[in-house]
Amino acid sequence: MLAFEPPLRDIRFLLFEVLSAPDLPGSLAGAQHLDSLLVDHIVDAMGRFAIDTILPLNAGADAQGCTWTASGVQTPAGFPEAYAAFCAQGWPLLCADPELGGEGLPHVLFTIQQEILSAACHAFVMAEAVNPCALACLQASASPDLIARWGPLLADGSVLATMCLSEAQAGSDLGLLRTRAAVAPDGSYRITGTKIFASGGDHDLTANIVHLVLARLPDAPPGTRGLTLFLVPKWLEDGTRNRVHCDGIEHKMGLHGSPTCTLRFEGAVGWRIGDPQRGLAAMFPMMNRARLLAGAQAVGLADIAWQNAARYAGERRQGKAVSTPGTTLAEPSLLIAHPDVARMLAIQRAWVEGGRALICWSAALIDASVMDAAVMDAARGHCDPAHRADAAALLGLLTPIVKGFVCENAQQAVSLALQVHGGHGYMTATGIEQLLRDARVITLYEGTTGIQAIDLLQRKALGDGHGLAVLLASIDRWTRRSKGEGATAHDEEIDAALATLAGTVKDVTTLLATASEPARLAAASSYLRLLGHLATTYLWARMLHAAAANPTQEPWHAAKRDTGRFYVRQLLPEALWLAAAIQADSAVSSSVNGPQKR
Repeated sequence: MLAFEPPLRDIRFLLFEVLSAPDLPGSLAGAQHLDSLLVDHIVDAMGRFAIDTILPLNAGADAQGCTWTASGVQTPAGFPEAYAAFCAQGWPLLCADPELGGEGLPHVLFTIQQEILSAACHAFVMAEAVNPCALACLQASASPDLIARWGPLLADGSVLATMCLSEAQAGSDLGLLRTRAAVAPDGSYRITGTKIFASGGDHDLTANIVHLVLARLPDAPPGTRGLTLFLVPKWLEDGTRNRVHCDGIEHKMGLHGSPTCTLRFEGAVGWRIGDPQRGLAAMFPMMNRARLLAGAQAVGLADIAWQNAARYAGERRQGKAVSTPGTTLAEPSLLIAHPDVARMLAIQRAWVEGGRALICWSAALIDASVMDAAVMDAARGHCDPAHRADAAALLGLLTPIVKGFVCENAQQAVSLALQVHGGHGYMTATGIEQLLRDARVITLYEGTTGIQAIDLLQRKALGDGHGLAVLLASIDRWTRRSKGEGATAHDEEIDAALATLAGTVKDVTTLLATASEPARLAAASSYLRLLGHLATTYLWARMLHAAAANPTQEPWHAAKRDTGRFYVRQLLPEALWLAAAIQADSAVSSSVNGPQKR
């Protein structure tokens, strides 16, 4: 079975030595309810639950999968009991709104919780993690009555939620949706249509399930402008079964323990969330939280893969790492002694630790942007509406970066873990091949990487531009401040690279603002990776600063600095050729993509 150790030391370092900086947008500085003892307790308890209860289910869930019958879907053995224990220990309530019975702790703890659980069993997370995303949707758009009826049940996990978007003729193109809604005399609605790819659309973890469904009212215009969002439960509150049917589950490459369902709505009773024909806007809080959740899943999967690859490389002997003429080694070298193996492990670690910093920073921005001034702790310095607006804009910029950049990097990290294991990694016994199959979907759901890239470039960078301006201004303040703090805490190499990259991003953004639409769309994915490197380099600069400034100077801090410098020297150069490719492609794309004469 895969081994796993929760990254408590790195989490503590991020929260209290990096993200606590007062000049960092979305800083956790001054949070009254977040201290190192509380974080240690929560992470330790969650880690023990993940290792003792969830991790042992992972391999069996992959082998057994889910079972569909006409009466319902059964999850793998042990899943219902594990979910009951998860709820009994109060984990769903960790960051839920106190008005709904939750603990109200910062969202960053939910992100850490989901990273740890994803490392233990990605399929388990696919069911339990949707509720906070659904609650964000309800609290933003639903009526007080609907929140009062369903909010507490979603908060404590006694009811699980789903997103019902895709249809057979409409995957990511939601403008093609055909599901219909008609108003009933009592003000409720009747929903008719079929949805596919509904994760957790049916299961045996909870007695009831709440579906959030996009549908069209009779007078709706075509396209996404005509969509309205509805809440449709599996069971109505009077105990009668709603007209929602699971017609089957998909047979997939991975995530066998998570049922991906086809749902048929036959005049099912539902209630509207938000205004008519504003369904996509109402759904966005849920979708964006789910995109950030995908980043946490990516980091968790990459972390457990890296941990097991490092352990294997430290135990397995094969080949001769050192070759000196006229000498022989008494025994084969450990894999870790081979420079190429060390390189692969360093890449994995750099993506894991850089990705963790990015998802935790994004979570901190949620706390900084969504809390109302009346309940915000004044010591945090986020009661200023302008500060909250900056945090919200920066969060909007980082969301597609987390979904695209972090999730794509996890593909490489998990694949390299399999490579370190060699032929044994390709076998099922190590568990690495399952991680690779399970991780593959995170760049697909909640909008593919290409969709995230187009959103980032067209809407966030070239459209609004506010979030990019906040990021660039933060980087400028950081580089000027860090240079004034002395050589002991200033890493000239990474700060110089950060300043250069920030200038490159400005130049490329200006170029794309005047480029043709085909040129912009062709450059979008490269632009996403370019900005991913910019945000990650900024966080690595802060991590190297914090590691150098720590008075204890443990070997752990030296390893952190080594990893950061490896990132700058070996992975960051990708940004240079990305920028060059964008600039070159922008110049020639019109002639390449234009009409061709024969």
